Amino acid sequence: MKLVFPAVLFTAALVAPAHAYLDPGTGSMILQAIVGAVAVAGATLSVYWGKVKSLFSRKKQ
Repeated sequence: MKLVFPAVLFTAALVAPAHAYLDPGTGSMILQAIVGAVAVAGATLSVYWGKVKSLFSRKKQ
């Protein structure tokens, strides 16, 4: 356990910068995930808003 911290520091000191490349497909995947998350959030809010409205509305008999 005493060697873990120095080993992590030593490893972190030897890390070289990664000149990574993100292709255009990655950007479209991220955009698609964001659009999907917004759509799911909108549908969820719509369902729960309907439940809240029905809770406070009176039934006409």
